[in-house]
Amino acid sequence: MQTKLIHPMHVFCFETETTMQEILQYVRVVAHQIYKEAINYSLEITGPVYWIYEGADGQPDTTFKLTIALPVSYTEFEPLDSDFQLKTLDLFDCVSQQHLGDWNNLGETYGQIIGEIQSDKFIMSGQNREIYLNMDFENPERNITEVQIGIVRN
Repeated sequence: MQTKLIHPMHVFCFETETTMQEILQYVRVVAHQIYKEAINYSLEITGPVYWIYEGADGQPDTTFKLTIALPVSYTEFEPLDSDFQLKTLDLFDCVSQQHLGDWNNLGETYGQIIGEIQSDKFIMSGQNREIYLNMDFENPERNITEVQIGIVRN
């Protein structure tokens, strides 16, 4: 685990309000669409897909903001007839750890990071990010995901 300061980045993204119970409807659907539209608009893709959670607490019924984002080179245009938008993500201070394997075990990684945050006396910011470095839906043990939990330093 390590602390990181992530610089602002431009993304092409989808935003919604959802719950953990409802989140599966976006898996494999939105990322596919976002790549397709980014290519359609000739955006230069500069990184992997991010899932950004604001206000999520792990409870199945808690409503939170979900942003599914694809880093892109900055360009000035307004997508027409699109569910996606260009946005700049703010500076992000976080504690980070790589999760190797099945996403069903992500809770363990979150628990380890939260333990570290508490022992270092950081305050959680309420924003978490998951960066999908490798997604293997047929062999989930091959998944590589960077989990970042936002912090506020004292």
